[in-house]
Amino acid sequence: MSSIRHRVPSVWRSLLMLGVLLAGLLVVTAPRARATTAQDVSVSFGVQATTEGETLLVSGSAPQLGAWDPARAVPLGTTASAYPHWSTTLQLPAGLTVQYKYIKRSPTGIVTWESIPNRTLTVSPNTPGNDDRWNVAPVPADFHATATTAWGQNLYVSGNVADLGAWDPAKALPLTTASATYPEWTGTHQLPPGTTVQYKYLKKNPDGTVTWENGDNRTVFVTSTGTVTLNDVWR
Repeated sequence: MSSIRHRVPSVWRSLLMLGVLLAGLLVVTAPRARATTAQDVSVSFGVQATTEGETLLVSGSAPQLGAWDPARAVPLGTTASAYPHWSTTLQLPAGLTVQYKYIKRSPTGIVTWESIPNRTLTVSPNTPGNDDRWNVAPVPADFHATATTAWGQNLYVSGNVADLGAWDPAKALPLTTASATYPEWTGTHQLPPGTTVQYKYLKKNPDGTVTWENGDNRTVFVTSTGTVTLNDVWR
C-alpha cells in the first residue's frame, strides 16, 4: 500500500510535464498574425535652387522626411549638367499627406529654411515628381472639365510639367465627379508659378487603355500668386 502512495504523485508529475511540453509546442507552431503595412510609393522631390557651397535637403512632417528635424533631413543631389536642379527619391506610404520644406545647409553647418508656407503632398501611386522652386510657393490650379464617360472610365489631366506628370499617362492627375455634378469633373493641383503650361485631358478605361482628347495642347499661363481656374469641355 505504501509503495502505491509513492507512485501516484510521480504519475501526476509526468502528466503535468507532458502537458507543459504540449502547450509549449502549440505556442511555437501556432500561426502568427502578420502586421499589415500600406503600399509604399516612390516619390521624387525636385527643386530648382542656386547655391554658394551649400547642399540642399528636404524635411517634413513624416518620419521618412526627418519629422522636421534638420539633423535627419534627406539630402538632395545634383550634377554639373543638372544644376541648379536638385532631386532625390523616397519611399512613402500611399494615402499619406505630408507637409515639407527645403533646406540649405552651409559647409559650416548653418541651416536656412524656406520662408514660404509649408508645401503639401498627398502620396498616391500616380504621384508626379515635384518640380519646385526654392522659396517660391506653387500656385493652385482648379481644373473643371465637362466630359461624358462610359461605365468604369475616369478622367485625368496631364501636361508638359512634372507637376502634371510630364505627359506620362501613368502619372496623370485624377479628376473626380459625383452624381450631382456629372458630367463635370474637378480637381485642384499645384502648378509652377510664372510659367506657361501645356495640358490635355485623358480618359482611362478599366482595362488600363488610355484615350486622349483631340486637338492641340491646351495652354495656360500660371500667375505668380492667387489661384488659376480652368473651365474646359472635352473635345
